[in-house]
Amino acid sequence: MMVRRADDRRLRLVLARPTGWISGAEIPSRRQPARRRDVLPEMIEMQDGLLERCERGESLVLLLDGADGEGVLVTGAVAGRVPNGSETPDLLDRAALGASVFLRERMRTEKRQQLPDQLIGYFEALNAAETEDDVWRALANHALRIVVAHTAVALVRDDRGVLRAPAAADARPGEHRPCILWDDRLAAPGLVLSEDARASGAAPFMVPLFGDPATALLAHVPVGTEGVLVLTERREERIFEPEDWDVLRALALQAEMALRRVRLIESVRSLSLTDPLTALGNRRHMEVVMAHAWAAARRGEPLVVMALDLDGFKEVNDALGHEAGDDMLRAVAHALRAEARGSDVVVRYGGDEFLVILPGGSVEGALALAERVRRRVDGQIGISAGVAAYAPEMSAPDHLVREADRRLYEAKARRRAPVG
Repeated sequence: MMVRRADDRRLRLVLARPTGWISGAEIPSRRQPARRRDVLPEMIEMQDGLLERCERGESLVLLLDGADGEGVLVTGAVAGRVPNGSETPDLLDRAALGASVFLRERMRTEKRQQLPDQLIGYFEALNAAETEDDVWRALANHALRIVVAHTAVALVRDDRGVLRAPAAADARPGEHRPCILWDDRLAAPGLVLSEDARASGAAPFMVPLFGDPATALLAHVPVGTEGVLVLTERREERIFEPEDWDVLRALALQAEMALRRVRLIESVRSLSLTDPLTALGNRRHMEVVMAHAWAAARRGEPLVVMALDLDGFKEVNDALGHEAGDDMLRAVAHALRAEARGSDVVVRYGGDEFLVILPGGSVEGALALAERVRRRVDGQIGISAGVAAYAPEMSAPDHLVREADRRLYEAKARRRAPVG
């Protein structure tokens, strides 16, 4: 997900001479000097309040062409002398340079004034982040506004060395996400120019991020060892100031801390929802999953629960010891994980009893799963299973679980019953 700023603001040039006022024209860039035809030579009346509008910081530049061979450039509350050349276009080109300097200074001042509030907003977004993708998106969004770049994107490194942008929160399936291959040069902050991002350039791995032909340069800052923040700029006169780099490093550092916090919370949550012996979900995990599956069942989605336990587990424990019993539990857990569907949720319900939640499943499918697990652990331990399907008359998830338990005990009783 790449974020983009609004269109650049442009200054307007108003040229004044002792003989009167002539047209306003958009300031040319330094590399494309204005020609004489760009300034209409028609006389116009002096606009009331023009100087006051400049002093208020409006997007106007007033160039006074003096008779002494120098011009005076007035931009907002700033004034500076511009040496006059032999031709008007040269004067306008010099004015463009002065205006560019003024624009950068005004942007720098505005950024300094807005920085405290923007940092507070960034910290609040990081604190509210619940996932790693939330952190990466907050970093890109706020870096764009704080540094005032043209685009910003946070790229996350995967195990294959590919840097890819996290998906947008409302992304459509298959939506394009910017990505590049990792390069060791990204391990430190740096700047890449458009001429470097070519197949024959100094940084060909950056080519995918220069898809916009107007992109002039790109700044990158690492985020730990797992990602990089990338900002692009279109304006040729735009430079990333030393204070911009300081801010970007600080933003990246805060993002690293937020990522550690999110991972720590996820680790604690995982521990609280995971059985330490089998690495399956525990009863609390089952309750969380069942709440969602139950709501879907109420809307008409099929829901099946299977209770499963080990036959003669107590005897195994008594005869061979608890370590052997633990090995049996892990073996059954492994078999359940291997045979269950990706949408099924397997939990250790307690002791030697397991529970499988099958959203969208069927009784037949659950019984087939139990049979596949039996075959996997055949010769190690026997298992019994009870299966129950959701019915509209059931008023709570516990009723479905109790019904599966009841059928499990019926199955165990049948296995114990004498034959004949």
